[in-house]
Amino acid sequence: NIDLQIPVKVNSLPDSTTIISDIPENVNINVRDKGMALLKFMVGKTPSLDLNFDDFALSDGRFYVPNVELRRRIRDLFESSTTLQSMSIDVIELKYTNLPAKKVPVRLDLDIKPNIQHIIYGPITQSMDSVLIYSDRNTLAKINEVYTNRIEENELTDTLVRMVSIKNINEAKIVPEKIMVTIPVEQLISKKLKIPVRVKNVPENENVITFPSEVEISFLVPFSMYRKNVAIEAVADYKDIRLTRGNKIAVAIEEYPELYNNLSLSQDSVEYIIEKNEGV
Repeated sequence: NIDLQIPVKVNSLPDSTTIISDIPENVNINVRDKGMALLKFMVGKTPSLDLNFDDFALSDGRFYVPNVELRRRIRDLFESSTTLQSMSIDVIELKYTNLPAKKVPVRLDLDIKPNIQHIIYGPITQSMDSVLIYSDRNTLAKINEVYTNRIEENELTDTLVRMVSIKNINEAKIVPEKIMVTIPVEQLISKKLKIPVRVKNVPENENVITFPSEVEISFLVPFSMYRKNVAIEAVADYKDIRLTRGNKIAVAIEEYPELYNNLSLSQDSVEYIIEKNEGV
């Protein structure tokens, strides 16, 4: 007795036809015969089970090879003296369609967390933004998008490039079945800048001068942006002067780029003097 794997091939598939089900790669069999009759299969190439599509295609969208026919086809691959003892599958039943494919977008299922000293910086990209779906008319009507299997990563410290499968849909074939996803991750670098102080809501007849005229900010920035500066300023509000005692006014950062992380000011207030504008 010997065990063999018989490759399965479906031939002469019409151009307009797509087999939706997964075609079994092999049928595992056990056969019995005299040693010489099986020697060529033990040392040579195993024959394949070639099935012509038209021979087994049914009008209801099924490709069906019954047990009796499957056994006969496999049995015919061997000598007349060889006995087929067992097969790993009893029948071959596949679903097919003659309908054109439906193109639908691919949605990413992500649960990604970079390391505390890193950031996802830049667009998350995918090799394909859509896929083709083959199925029957009712199934196609219900499918308007597909999702990838979840990509779940913690403590990322470098750009992630991964091949990910599209989530399986019953009674449908997805082409392609996998796409490449790229998630850009960069290290955060500490940076300090001197930025100007601007006083808002100042009356036309007055001028407010702050001391100092600049304050220092510190923040974390993606490595690739370290040498690039974005216009940013500290803002004081003239209306706060009447609410404070002494000669200090509060300053704060009202707007700053999203790429600046953990931003902080070196001081939360500055001194000031008010000058009257002559002739106003």
